[in-house]
Amino acid sequence: MFDLDLAVPFGAGLVAAVNPCGFAMLPAYLAYFLGVGGADQTSDAGRNVLRGLLVGLTLTAGFVAFFGVIGALTSSLISTSTIADRGPWITLVISGLMVVLGIAMLAGFEPKFSAPRLSRGGDSQNLISMFLFGVSYAVVSLGCASPVFFGSVSGSFSTDGVWEGTLRFLAYALGMGLVITFLTLAVAMGRSGVTARMRRLLPHINKISGGFLVVAGVVLGFYGWWEVQVLLRNDFEATNPFVEASNRVSVRLENWIIDVGANRFGLAVAIMVLAALVWSFRRSIPRPWLMAASLAVATGYALSEAVQYRGDLLVLPVLRTIGDVPERVGNWFAEPGRWPVLWEVLAAVIAGIVLWIRFRPRNSPALGL
Repeated sequence: MFDLDLAVPFGAGLVAAVNPCGFAMLPAYLAYFLGVGGADQTSDAGRNVLRGLLVGLTLTAGFVAFFGVIGALTSSLISTSTIADRGPWITLVISGLMVVLGIAMLAGFEPKFSAPRLSRGGDSQNLISMFLFGVSYAVVSLGCASPVFFGSVSGSFSTDGVWEGTLRFLAYALGMGLVITFLTLAVAMGRSGVTARMRRLLPHINKISGGFLVVAGVVLGFYGWWEVQVLLRNDFEATNPFVEASNRVSVRLENWIIDVGANRFGLAVAIMVLAALVWSFRRSIPRPWLMAASLAVATGYALSEAVQYRGDLLVLPVLRTIGDVPERVGNWFAEPGRWPVLWEVLAAVIAGIVLWIRFRPRNSPALGL
C-alpha cells in the first residue's frame, strides 16, 4: 500500500488515534458527534455518512495541524521537553471543560454546531468546533504520541529533506484519519438506523451524549493528574484504576494494530470506508455511477484479498474470529474476571441490539418507545 519508508509514519498515525493519553477523548468525540445537531437528525444514510466523513476529516485536520505546528516549533524555537512539561496541566484544563460541557448538555444545553445540511441553499455551519476538538485530542495526546511523531515524522524534515518529510507527514495524517473517519462513519450509519426506528429516543440523545462527556472528562482528569504525578513529580508509584484500565485497553489496541501490520490494517479500513460510502449513496447517485463505483471497490478488494494477502486481509481473520466465539463465550463463565470478558460481553450486547433493531418485525415496538 505504501513504500517501505512510509509504513512507519503511517503506522504511527494509526496508533496515534488510540494512544493511551488521549484514549478518553475518542468515546467523548463519538458521543459528542452523536449528540450535536439534534434537530438536524435524518434517516437519510447518505447525508449522515457525508456529514460523518466531513466531521472525521475535520477532527483529523485539527489533530494533525497541531502536531505540525509543534513539529515546526521544536525545530526552531522550543524544546520537546518544554512542551511535554505543559501537557499534563493542559490535559486537566481540557478535562474540566469537557465535564462542564457535559453537565450543560445534561441540563438542556444543545451545542449549535452541526455539520453541513447539504441542502440546495447551502445552509451550513462551520466546522470550527470539531477542528478544535481535534486540537484538544492532540494536546492531551502529547505525552504518548509526540515521541513517535518526532521520531518518525518531524525529524525527517531535517534529515531527509522537505519532500520526504512532507510525504511522511501525509502518511501520518492518513493513518490517523483512516481510524477516526471509520469510527465516525460507523456512528453516522448507526445514527441513521436509530433515527428511522427509534425516533422517540432522539430528544434524549443530547443528554446521553452529555453523560458520556462527563464520564470521559472525569477519566481524562484522572489521567492528567496521574501524568502530573509521574511525569512532573517523578512519583512512579502513583496508581489510578481509571488510568490503568484506559492504558490496558489502549495498549491492547495498539499491539493489535502492530501485530496485524500497518499496511494491512490501513488497507482493510480504507476498503470498508469506501464500501460504506458506496452503500450509503446507493439511492442517491445514478445507477451507472453506482455500478462503476461498486465494481471498482469490489475489484480492488478482490485483488488485495486474493493476490496480495491470499485471503488473510478480511476473510481468514473473520473466519478465525467466528471460530473463536465458542471458546471466548466459555471464558465468560470460566474466567469472568479477565479484562477482555467485559469488552466481549459489551460488544455482544451492542451487536445484539443493532441486529434486533435492524431485523425486528415491522409491527413490533422499538425498545418500548
